[in-house]
Amino acid sequence: MRATFEKSVSGGEPGDRPAAECIGKWLFRHRGILPVPFILLLLLLGNPRPWSWIAGLPLIFLGEALRFWGVGHAGGATRARDLRAHALCTRGPFARVRNPLYLGNTLMALGTATVGGVWYLMVAQPLLYTLYYYFIIRFEEPFLEHEFGAEYAVYRREVRRFVPRLTPYPARSGRDFSARDALYNERRTLTGQGIILLLLLALDITLAQLGSADLWSVILG
Repeated sequence: MRATFEKSVSGGEPGDRPAAECIGKWLFRHRGILPVPFILLLLLLGNPRPWSWIAGLPLIFLGEALRFWGVGHAGGATRARDLRAHALCTRGPFARVRNPLYLGNTLMALGTATVGGVWYLMVAQPLLYTLYYYFIIRFEEPFLEHEFGAEYAVYRREVRRFVPRLTPYPARSGRDFSARDALYNERRTLTGQGIILLLLLALDITLAQLGSADLWSVILG
């Protein structure tokens, strides 16, 4: 039964939502490289300014704090390329929102676009991230329904995908928070975000010295 289900949600056989699940599977597998086009656009078109740093950095820190909190409870399964879950985690941020890591990623993306000072990327990035995660969630949820049955059905009914509850979900399950696990599993995200901020800082300094609006104008001469 499990093998048949995994084949279905992976898009190998028609399922209840085959198109959405196939798209979601592809996006899930490639979720690490999909932000790259946005970063390249931001470096080409961005013009960081004092106001953009002041407005953007808190969003990045808030998003990363949410991710760190979530990964400290969920563990290394959050980094896997294949869909897996050893237990349904309803502790920490998962007690208030079902997809805290995706919410954290969206906040970080919005904060990074804000630091870059490109208003249309500030609008487009969270909208596209929402669409992107919609398909990934459509791929993940049938798996969770199959793995955890009634436990997940109740959790799904009581906790929304992206809008946090005011009070935590009362039925707590999963691991206690581990700062060591969070640091270990978040090391690539922390390193990647740090590199992006250093690149934006270098861009800020370079554009100020050249007196140019953006790097694209410099390239075109």
